[in-house]
Order: sequence, then structure tokens, then C-alpha cells
Amino acid sequence: MLLSTSRQVRLAVVILLVIAAILMIAVIPFIGFNMVNPIVEAQQVRIEKFTAEGNPQAPLLALTVWLVSFFFPFWSTMSFIAGIVLLVIALPLYRGERWTRGLALLCLAVPSIGGAYMIVPWMNFIGGGFPPAVTMMTIGLIPYFAILLAEKVDLTQKMVDFLVFLMLGVTAAENFANGHAAYRILFGHPARPLFAEGIAITYFGWLTLWVGMGLCIAAIYLLGEKKMSGWYAGLIGGLVTLMGSAAIHYVRHATLDYLYGALMGLSIVIMLLIPVFKKRLLTEYSS
Repeated sequence: MLLSTSRQVRLAVVILLVIAAILMIAVIPFIGFNMVNPIVEAQQVRIEKFTAEGNPQAPLLALTVWLVSFFFPFWSTMSFIAGIVLLVIALPLYRGERWTRGLALLCLAVPSIGGAYMIVPWMNFIGGGFPPAVTMMTIGLIPYFAILLAEKVDLTQKMVDFLVFLMLGVTAAENFANGHAAYRILFGHPARPLFAEGIAITYFGWLTLWVGMGLCIAAIYLLGEKKMSGWYAGLIGGLVTLMGSAAIHYVRHATLDYLYGALMGLSIVIMLLIPVFKKRLLTEYSS
């Protein structure tokens, strides 16, 4: 990792990564945990309003408060753990040890994906103001792209790395958010344990999309190590995302979120099948 760069560039990247790691340990957990109560309180107010109006959305929101109070701390704690990992591997990463690249990218993807997910509930229920999750997401993204773009390689290589690793991260975040929504609709629906019309597809959806998320995250790590298994994980993850999201959109099409997810999955599949992309992703950088 970073073997093709000067010692000064390597040092700058590692310093940036260490700063991010410290923030992931000391700041991000508080950002995530502190967002829970304001969002849940706003959700409870809306539930009371919908219940009084007889709005059928009320039961769906009742499950949402539990999902938010679980997954916000979940992603915050995972970021904390990832920050510790980054501190531990900082020295071998500076030395240019090859195995550290994929692991560093994986750890930095955690606050980026978690932050991207947290933005939506904040905007839906708090509304105005700067979403704190943007800070969480940015802490991961800046060193994530610094690692990818600091290599002393040609523009084509930089573009391939930027586009593929960008879409793997964005698609993972979209899959988690869409899978979260599908789970909420499935198990929060008042007809459960029966399947109301058009609802059964959400069972297919939440499981498919969360598996797709896992495959995209695995691809970040494995392609970061330039392994063929990473190419296959990305391709399968893209196909799972494309087909799962398209199926939900076809049956429900209540929002465009699943269509966006399908297009993201398609973009990964197309890029990975382009020969020059595959070759660039798997070929070691020259020292």
C-alpha cells in the first residue's frame, strides 16, 4: 500500500488516517448516540399525530423507533472498533505493507456507510439544521479517498479506483438503508403475521439487500488487497443489488429508492465487466 509514493506523501496519508481514527474513537460514538433521542422523540410525536388521524403509517413508525435506537448505536460502536483497528495498523501502513490497504479502506468505510444511513432519519424527522451524520460520514470519506488517490499512478488508474470504490461504498449504504426500510414495512405492517398485498416482496428485499451490502463491503476489503475474490464479491454484490432492488421496485414502486439501488448495482456490474477496469483493479501498482 502506497509503495509507489514518496515517504512524505505516505506520512501525510497516515497522519490523516490517525486523525480520523482518533475521531472515530472519541467523537463519532457521541455523534451517533446523541442523535437517537431527538429523532425518536420526533418519531413518537408523529406516531401520536398519525394515530389520532387514523393514518395507516402509524404502525410502521412504531417499529422505526426501535430500529433507529438499535442501528444508530450499532454503527457508532462499529466505527469506534474500526478506529482502534486503524491505530493498530498505522505503522505497518506507513511502512507500505501490502495487507494494510484493504483493511484500512474497510475500516474507513464503516463511518461513511453508517453516517450516510443516519442522514435520512435526521432529515425526515428533524428537518432543518446541519445533520451531524454528515460529519461522521466525512471523517471516513476523506482518508478513504486519500488512500485511493495518493498512489503515484496514471489518471486512468486513479479514475478506476475512485469510481469503483465510490460505488461500492455508496451501494452498500443504499442497500442498508433500503433493506432497513423493507424490514420496517414487513414487520411493522398491521396485517402481520399475514402478508398484505404487495408486502411479501419486502421479505425478499431486506434479506437480499443486506446480503448485497455485505458483499459490497467485502469487495472493498478484497479489492483493496487486489484479490480476484474481491472482483467476484463485487460482481455478485452488484447483481444481487440490481435484481433485488429491481424486484422490489417492480412490485411496490411507492418510492424511487429501490430504483436508485438497482441502478447503483448495475453500475458496479458494468464497471467490473469492463476489461480495463478489471485489469486495473487486480494489477499491482509499480513501485
